[in-house]
Amino acid sequence: MAEFQEVQEFVRQSREVADLDVLKGLVESISREFGFTYFLLAHHVNLIAPNYVQLSNYPEDWSNEMRRQSQFAADPVLRACQKTAAPFQWSEIDRLIKVSPAQRDILRRAAHAGIGPGFTVPVHIPGECTGSGSFAVAAGRELNAAAMPYVQFVTSFGFEAARKLCLKAAHLNFNVADVPGLTPRQLDCIVLMAQGKSDWTVGRLLGLSQRTVQEHIDNARKKYGVGSRHQLIVRTLFDNQLGFEDIIRA
Repeated sequence: MAEFQEVQEFVRQSREVADLDVLKGLVESISREFGFTYFLLAHHVNLIAPNYVQLSNYPEDWSNEMRRQSQFAADPVLRACQKTAAPFQWSEIDRLIKVSPAQRDILRRAAHAGIGPGFTVPVHIPGECTGSGSFAVAAGRELNAAAMPYVQFVTSFGFEAARKLCLKAAHLNFNVADVPGLTPRQLDCIVLMAQGKSDWTVGRLLGLSQRTVQEHIDNARKKYGVGSRHQLIVRTLFDNQLGFEDIIRA
């Protein structure tokens, strides 16, 4: 449970952070706690703009080379994110996409730059370009598979915090305090769903039909403008509409 407590503390701090450099330090710190050397939270665009998330501690020479050669679009890790919403290890890329010789060369050069095995969490937000959170160990080290569930939380909350700060910096009139209002029944359904219960079980517990439970959850997703139930849970936790204690007390 110590690892989960570290994630909870990261979530708390990420909600309060007001500066991207401070957020970068938080992500780097918790990444190292879980055994990772490098991280990248980013929208998949080959440019740096205030409204796009680009937070990383990758080796500077490697990042500059990728940017100079405009190879972000060919990056096999980013291409694999287009094919799945589920987290994946970089060793699994072959099952997601057909890796070209040029893409294998990118992986080879990344290893030469010191970036070892990694793990990526795709981020799909309706109306925005795809993003992701990637975490890697130094070349020559082994990936700690046990840390991957925690890294998924770090990606979700870290990306959301960076996204809000970027939108604010771009003066897009994004109000961080503007939280969609969910009904008590919607929150009841989300809590039980987050505890791992099926729609049928949620309905039995709340005295609702399975279809009504699905409608409550779908309406909550629409209010937040997210495409998956996982994203809905993350957003309600991030906005303090739910707490971790609501989910883990079952």
